[in-house]
Amino acid sequence: MLIDTPSARLLLQRGQTSRLSGAAHAHLASAAGTLWITIDHDRRDIVLEPGQGFDVDSAEDVLVCALGGPAVLDLQPRMAALAAA
Repeated sequence: MLIDTPSARLLLQRGQTSRLSGAAHAHLASAAGTLWITIDHDRRDIVLEPGQGFDVDSAEDVLVCALGGPAVLDLQPRMAALAAA
């Protein structure tokens, strides 16, 4: 699936994954549920609980997976996230 928009909200079912290409400098946040995030060629594993966010600091692809149940991922440019805070 190609999503060509600066902001998006994705509903992921338990165990469903989504690969985000071109997510460099994006802000990822959990609007609901628990999300597992990993970045290609990065040793970190990031887990977001509802209300938590993470700024992507790499140009590599990002893989997002819903853990334990459905989850909602909010994706927006980092600058938009900073302005809203």
